[in-house]
Amino acid sequence: MPKLDSHLLATRLAPLVCVLAACACATTTAGPTSVQEKAAMTESASPALNDSLSAQQLHDRLLAWILSVNDARDLSGPNIEKRIGLDLGLAPETPNNFHAVGTLSEGWRYSLSSVKTTPGQEPHAVLLNMRRTGDGYADMTRICVGLEHYQSPLIAAGFEASERPRRGGTEYRIFRTKKVHVRIELHGKTTPLDEKLCVSRVFVAAAPPQG
Repeated sequence: MPKLDSHLLATRLAPLVCVLAACACATTTAGPTSVQEKAAMTESASPALNDSLSAQQLHDRLLAWILSVNDARDLSGPNIEKRIGLDLGLAPETPNNFHAVGTLSEGWRYSLSSVKTTPGQEPHAVLLNMRRTGDGYADMTRICVGLEHYQSPLIAAGFEASERPRRGGTEYRIFRTKKVHVRIELHGKTTPLDEKLCVSRVFVAAAPPQG
C-alpha cells in the first residue's frame, strides 16, 4: 500500500478541521444566553437615537421632564422614553429598570439609569451621569452645562434651593418640593478648583402617589 505524503494529507485535512471547528463554536454559543451576556447586551446597546443628542439638548430634555414630574409614576421607564425621547431598552417584565447609554463629543458619554433608594423596593429615582472613560479629572468644556440651566427654572416652578458641603471636587445643589427631590452635582469646568461649574450628575427622586 503506497504511503501518503504527510504534507499533502495535512493540506487536504485543513479545510475539514476548520469546518468542524466552526460547527463546534456554533454549537456552544447556540444555547441559552448567560446572565452576563444579557447584561452586557443591555448596557452596551447604544442606539443611534441616544447618540444623536448634544449635551445641551440632553439637559434641555431632562429639565423639561423634571418639571413634569408629580410623583413616582412619572419616573417610570415608558414615561421617560416618551418625555425625553431616549431608547431605554426596556424589558416588558421590568419596564422600570433601565440603564441607557449614549455618546457625546470628545470621548464623553452619559448614562440614564433607574435607581433603587431602598433595598427590595421598585426603583423610584433616576440618575443622569456624565463621564469620560480613562480620565481622573477631565476638562468638561465640550459638554459643559452650568447650574443656571436648572436653577432658575426649578426655583420659578416652586422648588426650594439649598446646598450641601463641598466634597472633594464636587459641589452639591438641592432643589425640592413636597413630592420631588433633585440633587445636582457640579465639577469645575477645567480643573477641580475652577470657579466655573458644570453639571456632572443629576439625581431625581419622587414620592409615591397619594391615594
